[in-house]
Amino acid sequence: MKPVNPNNVAVVALDCYIFSVCLRRLAFVLVSLTVLASPALAQSADAGAEPPVGLELPPAPIGLPSGSPSDKAHWLKLQLDAALGDPVFRSALVGVAVSDVESGKSLYGYNETVLFNPASNVKLFTTAAALALLGPEYRWKTALYTDGALSGGELKGRLYLKGFGDPTLQTEDLWRLVSDVAAGGVRRISGDLAVDDTFFDDVRLGPGFDQKQEDAPYRAPNGALSLNFNSVSVRVLPANADGAPARVVVDPMSNYFVVHNEVRTAQNGHTQITIELQEQPGHMELYVRGRVQLGSDGQHQQRRIVHPDFYAAYTFRELCQKRGIKMSGAVTRKDTPPQARVLGSHYSQPLGVAVRDVNKRSNNFMAEQILKTVGAEVGGRPGSWKKGVDAVAGFLERVGIAPSAYQMTNGSGLYDSNRFTPAQLVLLLRVAYHDFRYASDFIGSLGLAGADGTVSHRMSGGAAERYVRAKTGTLAGVSCLSGYAGAPGHQPLAFAIFMNNLPEVATAQARKIQDRIAEILATYLSAK
Repeated sequence: MKPVNPNNVAVVALDCYIFSVCLRRLAFVLVSLTVLASPALAQSADAGAEPPVGLELPPAPIGLPSGSPSDKAHWLKLQLDAALGDPVFRSALVGVAVSDVESGKSLYGYNETVLFNPASNVKLFTTAAALALLGPEYRWKTALYTDGALSGGELKGRLYLKGFGDPTLQTEDLWRLVSDVAAGGVRRISGDLAVDDTFFDDVRLGPGFDQKQEDAPYRAPNGALSLNFNSVSVRVLPANADGAPARVVVDPMSNYFVVHNEVRTAQNGHTQITIELQEQPGHMELYVRGRVQLGSDGQHQQRRIVHPDFYAAYTFRELCQKRGIKMSGAVTRKDTPPQARVLGSHYSQPLGVAVRDVNKRSNNFMAEQILKTVGAEVGGRPGSWKKGVDAVAGFLERVGIAPSAYQMTNGSGLYDSNRFTPAQLVLLLRVAYHDFRYASDFIGSLGLAGADGTVSHRMSGGAAERYVRAKTGTLAGVSCLSGYAGAPGHQPLAFAIFMNNLPEVATAQARKIQDRIAEILATYLSAK
């Protein structure tokens, strides 16, 4: 048996993995020796240069670098160069930036100053700016007002339902407002139910959203009075007999929807359902067609709605009727008069809580609501996308990112309308990490590798598991991963990985390489 190298003994002592992982690390050492012996891979890769191609690494880095700090830095560069040398990137545009969050020292850069479509990584700019400008304690309000008088249980006058941009408002929150009305002794409302969403402008879809026409909930419209992420649940359930009409359940159901059920229960054949939405003045028509298999669990789909304010208002009216409050007036749009008195209010969870849904689950609707809220609070009411983008630009300029150096049009990163560099995102991550006022809220909003969010099933079983917090970004031909890589006893690294122009078949492989890079960073840190 060969004598054991003392350095390797120290490595194993530092990294107490189970036996199977140790075997993987042994394989990695053999590959690393091959890498070190290659003069071509020892050359530096300048921004815009072709990455090394053809080297195959094991699924994740195994083992720790040793030697002097320069030796470890050399190891890091070799590993990242090799990861980016995968043939999948031959026709793609790739950029990577890695920095030490404490010192700001750049540890690796490849096309780091090139502009990319960052997809949902734009949400990191939106949420960081919102936390800095509004504070993590910021809450949204939804309120009920009236200009009428209550007499004998009858409210003689209009009821105003006013929204202030809450991206988290749910049906149960409206139910609590209805309970407030009932607790005030109201049994009948003779006036109209007026909706007021003037806290925002009346533009419903963000810049870039017109690039595709989709009814998917991730393309939901925005409004100061919005409900259930401005989406509706449609569940199709089979009847008890072959050929019988299926059951279509819309949640929440109200007079905002007119349902045309053309689905039949079928003993033979698989369930096939299509849902077509048609916009009408003040309401929507749902055409549900196809078949549902007899004895099956049916099918559940989410669809975007079109009129956020009417959707919320008709749902509120339906809840009032269920609570025993009769409403004889119509649903209209009216501004709340200054002299109106408050009947009830609902306050959301703080912004510091809301951003967790935005970044962990990559919620497009919430990101756009937050951007328009920033616009209203910083630039003045009504909130708009331009005011929101301008407010974010002011924040970014103060931290060192010039408005002319990037392109931002919406808050979610949806579609092909935003451009940032990996270096800019790494700078943002460093700034957020060091701002005590909101650092914990921002960092905690990122998905935890192998545990939750959109990275809950990624990077499991290696050095990155639970030591990487990251935000994913995915569009057609685009895949990104940015965040922090940590290790026990060390300040983390900030990283941004942008991949554009990917072939459709290469997306899964691109994610594996992103995960491999995160593993390399966590491994490097643990040896510092």
